[in-house]
Amino acid sequence: MNQPNMLPLPIKERAAQRRRLILWLKGVAAAAVCGVVGCVVAGAYLGDLESPVRDELDSVRSVINKLEASEAAAWARIETVTHELGVAEDIAGQPNWSVLLGVLAAGLNDGAYLEQIETSLVLDGAIDVAPPSKAASGPYRVKVTGISLMQGDATRYALYLENCRLFDSVRLVGTQPRPDVDKNAVGFEISCVIGQIEEKS
Repeated sequence: MNQPNMLPLPIKERAAQRRRLILWLKGVAAAAVCGVVGCVVAGAYLGDLESPVRDELDSVRSVINKLEASEAAAWARIETVTHELGVAEDIAGQPNWSVLLGVLAAGLNDGAYLEQIETSLVLDGAIDVAPPSKAASGPYRVKVTGISLMQGDATRYALYLENCRLFDSVRLVGTQPRPDVDKNAVGFEISCVIGQIEEKS
Protein backbone atom coordinates (compact mmCIF):
# COMPACT_ATOMS: atom_id res chain seq x y z
CA MET A 1 0.00 0.00 0.00
CA ASN A 2 1.51 3.34 -1.02
CA GLN A 3 1.55 6.12 1.58
CA PRO A 4 1.90 9.86 0.80
CA ASN A 5 5.37 11.41 0.74
CA MET A 6 5.40 13.71 3.77
CA LEU A 7 8.83 15.31 3.14
CA PRO A 8 8.52 19.15 3.02
CA LEU A 9 9.27 20.80 -0.33
CA PRO A 10 12.37 22.74 0.93
CA ILE A 11 14.08 19.47 1.87
CA LYS A 12 13.32 18.04 -1.59
CA GLU A 13 14.86 21.15 -3.18
CA ARG A 14 17.97 20.86 -1.00
CA ALA A 15 18.31 17.20 -1.99
CA ALA A 16 18.22 18.21 -5.68
CA GLN A 17 20.83 20.91 -5.07
CA ARG A 18 23.07 18.36 -3.36
CA ARG A 19 22.84 16.06 -6.37
CA ARG A 20 23.98 18.90 -8.64
CA LEU A 21 26.83 19.72 -6.23
CA ILE A 22 28.01 16.10 -6.32
CA LEU A 23 28.12 16.15 -10.14
CA TRP A 24 30.09 19.42 -10.11
CA LEU A 25 32.59 18.15 -7.53
CA LYS A 26 33.13 14.96 -9.52
CA GLY A 27 33.87 17.05 -12.62
CA VAL A 28 36.46 19.12 -10.73
CA ALA A 29 38.05 15.96 -9.36
CA ALA A 30 38.28 14.43 -12.85
CA ALA A 31 39.93 17.58 -14.22
CA ALA A 32 42.48 17.52 -11.40
CA VAL A 33 43.34 13.88 -12.12
CA CYS A 34 43.88 14.69 -15.81
CA GLY A 35 46.20 17.52 -14.79
CA VAL A 36 48.28 15.23 -12.61
CA VAL A 37 48.64 12.72 -15.43
CA GLY A 38 49.70 15.47 -17.83
CA CYS A 39 52.29 16.72 -15.37
CA VAL A 40 53.82 13.28 -14.97
CA VAL A 41 54.04 12.79 -18.73
CA ALA A 42 55.58 16.21 -19.21
CA GLY A 43 58.16 15.53 -16.52
CA ALA A 44 59.19 12.30 -18.24
CA TYR A 45 59.80 14.08 -21.57
CA LEU A 46 61.27 17.34 -20.28
CA GLY A 47 63.48 16.13 -17.46
CA ASP A 48 66.70 16.95 -19.35
CA LEU A 49 65.77 20.52 -20.42
CA GLU A 50 67.43 23.75 -19.33
CA SER A 51 66.88 25.26 -15.89
CA PRO A 52 64.21 27.87 -16.90
CA VAL A 53 62.03 25.14 -18.34
CA ARG A 54 62.51 22.95 -15.28
CA ASP A 55 61.65 25.90 -13.03
CA GLU A 56 58.48 26.46 -14.99
CA LEU A 57 57.65 22.78 -14.73
CA ASP A 58 58.25 22.88 -10.97
CA SER A 59 55.83 25.77 -10.77
CA VAL A 60 53.24 23.72 -12.65
CA ARG A 61 53.81 20.80 -10.31
CA SER A 62 53.25 23.08 -7.34
CA VAL A 63 49.91 24.10 -8.80
CA ILE A 64 49.05 20.45 -9.40
CA ASN A 65 49.88 19.61 -5.79
CA LYS A 66 47.45 22.27 -4.66
CA LEU A 67 44.85 20.81 -7.00
CA GLU A 68 45.43 17.38 -5.48
CA ALA A 69 44.79 18.81 -2.01
CA SER A 70 41.63 20.44 -3.32
CA GLU A 71 40.60 17.13 -4.89
CA ALA A 72 40.98 15.32 -1.56
CA ALA A 73 38.85 17.96 0.13
CA ALA A 74 36.30 17.69 -2.69
CA TRP A 75 36.01 13.91 -2.28
CA ALA A 76 35.55 14.34 1.47
CA ARG A 77 32.76 16.79 0.72
CA ILE A 78 31.23 14.36 -1.78
CA GLU A 79 31.11 11.63 0.88
CA THR A 80 29.47 13.99 3.37
CA VAL A 81 26.90 15.25 0.87
CA THR A 82 26.16 11.71 -0.33
CA HIS A 83 25.46 10.61 3.24
CA GLU A 84 23.21 13.61 3.87
CA LEU A 85 21.40 12.97 0.60
CA GLY A 86 20.84 9.32 1.50
CA VAL A 87 19.38 10.34 4.87
CA ALA A 88 17.07 12.86 3.17
CA GLU A 89 15.92 10.22 0.68
CA ASP A 90 15.26 7.75 3.48
CA ILE A 91 13.14 10.33 5.28
CA ALA A 92 11.32 11.09 2.04
CA GLY A 93 10.57 7.39 1.57
CA GLN A 94 9.05 6.74 4.97
CA PRO A 95 5.32 6.01 5.04
CA ASN A 96 2.89 8.18 6.99
CA TRP A 97 2.84 6.12 10.19
CA SER A 98 0.06 8.27 11.68
CA VAL A 99 -2.35 6.41 9.38
CA LEU A 100 -1.25 3.07 10.85
CA LEU A 101 -1.55 4.33 14.43
CA GLY A 102 -5.02 5.71 13.75
CA VAL A 103 -6.24 2.40 12.32
CA LEU A 104 -4.80 0.38 15.21
CA ALA A 105 -6.40 2.68 17.79
CA ALA A 106 -9.80 2.75 16.08
CA GLY A 107 -10.38 -0.97 16.63
CA LEU A 108 -9.81 -0.94 20.39
CA ASN A 109 -12.57 -1.01 22.98
CA ASP A 110 -12.79 -1.04 26.76
CA GLY A 111 -11.90 -4.73 26.76
CA ALA A 112 -8.59 -4.50 24.92
CA TYR A 113 -5.55 -2.24 24.81
CA LEU A 114 -2.14 -2.36 23.17
CA GLU A 115 1.21 -2.76 24.90
CA GLN A 116 3.64 -2.58 22.00
CA ILE A 117 3.75 -1.91 18.24
CA GLU A 118 6.79 -2.94 16.19
CA THR A 119 7.33 -2.20 12.49
CA SER A 120 10.13 -3.64 10.38
CA LEU A 121 11.03 -3.58 6.70
CA VAL A 122 10.88 -7.08 5.20
CA LEU A 123 14.21 -7.56 3.42
CA ASP A 124 15.44 -10.16 1.00
CA GLY A 125 17.49 -12.83 2.71
CA ALA A 126 20.68 -11.71 0.92
CA ILE A 127 20.31 -8.06 2.02
CA ASP A 128 21.48 -7.02 5.47
CA VAL A 129 20.73 -3.29 5.29
CA ALA A 130 18.08 -1.46 3.28
CA PRO A 131 19.74 0.77 0.65
CA PRO A 132 19.11 4.54 0.73
CA SER A 133 15.92 5.73 -0.97
CA LYS A 134 14.41 2.22 -0.86
CA ALA A 135 12.83 2.54 2.57
CA ALA A 136 9.32 2.98 1.21
CA SER A 137 9.40 0.02 -1.18
CA GLY A 138 8.27 -2.35 1.58
CA PRO A 139 6.75 -4.67 2.38
CA TYR A 140 6.51 -3.93 6.10
CA ARG A 141 5.79 -6.32 8.94
CA VAL A 142 3.83 -4.96 11.90
CA LYS A 143 3.79 -6.84 15.21
CA VAL A 144 1.07 -5.82 17.66
CA THR A 145 0.98 -7.05 21.25
CA GLY A 146 -1.65 -6.20 23.83
CA ILE A 147 -4.01 -7.38 26.53
CA SER A 148 -7.72 -8.19 26.35
CA LEU A 149 -9.99 -8.82 29.30
CA MET A 150 -11.49 -11.81 27.51
CA GLN A 151 -10.33 -14.17 24.77
CA GLY A 152 -13.14 -12.96 22.53
CA ASP A 153 -11.87 -9.37 22.61
CA ALA A 154 -8.51 -10.44 21.18
CA THR A 155 -10.21 -12.43 18.42
CA ARG A 156 -12.52 -9.55 17.54
CA TYR A 157 -9.58 -7.14 17.35
CA ALA A 158 -7.72 -9.48 14.98
CA LEU A 159 -10.84 -9.70 12.79
CA TYR A 160 -11.09 -5.91 12.78
CA LEU A 161 -7.50 -5.60 11.54
CA GLU A 162 -8.19 -8.20 8.87
CA ASN A 163 -11.25 -6.31 7.61
CA CYS A 164 -9.86 -2.75 7.82
CA ARG A 165 -8.18 -3.18 4.36
CA LEU A 166 -4.91 -1.59 5.47
CA PHE A 167 -3.03 -4.88 5.76
CA ASP A 168 -2.37 -7.49 3.10
CA SER A 169 -2.33 -10.24 5.71
CA VAL A 170 -3.26 -10.53 9.40
CA ARG A 171 -2.51 -13.48 11.68
CA LEU A 172 -3.31 -13.98 15.35
CA VAL A 173 -0.02 -15.53 16.45
CA GLY A 174 -1.24 -16.61 19.86
CA THR A 175 -2.66 -15.76 23.28
CA GLN A 176 -1.63 -16.53 26.82
CA PRO A 177 -3.26 -16.01 30.24
CA ARG A 178 -2.50 -12.76 32.07
CA PRO A 179 -3.64 -13.38 35.65
CA ASP A 180 -1.59 -10.36 36.74
CA VAL A 181 -4.19 -8.17 35.00
CA ASP A 182 -7.41 -10.14 35.56
CA LYS A 183 -8.39 -13.75 36.05
CA ASN A 184 -9.94 -13.86 32.56
CA ALA A 185 -7.43 -11.56 30.82
CA VAL A 186 -5.20 -12.81 28.02
CA GLY A 187 -2.17 -11.36 26.31
CA PHE A 188 -2.22 -11.51 22.52
CA GLU A 189 0.20 -11.09 19.62
CA ILE A 190 -0.94 -10.26 16.08
CA SER A 191 1.34 -10.23 13.04
CA CYS A 192 0.35 -8.04 10.07
CA VAL A 193 1.96 -7.32 6.71
CA ILE A 194 1.64 -4.16 4.60
CA GLY A 195 2.58 -5.01 1.01
CA GLN A 196 3.06 -8.34 -0.72
CA ILE A 197 5.84 -10.71 0.33
CA GLU A 198 7.04 -12.83 -2.56
CA GLU A 199 7.06 -16.52 -1.77
CA LYS A 200 10.36 -18.26 -2.50
CA SER A 201 10.04 -21.40 -4.60
